[in-house]
Amino acid sequence: MDMKRFLLLLAAATLGFFIASSIYKLLEPYFPMLPGLLTSLLPIITSGWFIAGVIGAVVAVLGLIAWAYSGEW
Repeated sequence: MDMKRFLLLLAAATLGFFIASSIYKLLEPYFPMLPGLLTSLLPIITSGWFIAGVIGAVVAVLGLIAWAYSGEW
């Protein structure tokens, strides 16, 4: 049983490696534009409505996880 779990994790890690490295190679030409993009997005990320939305999303996911582990479904 442990060998099957190891092989499954190894397959998932291999798939993740190939997906991430492919995405990196596709996005590599756009990396020089990243600092300008981040400076233009900074006012949005630090605004109150965005922070409240992120906190609401985290609370919703944590509530869903707590509900799923409660066993009442």
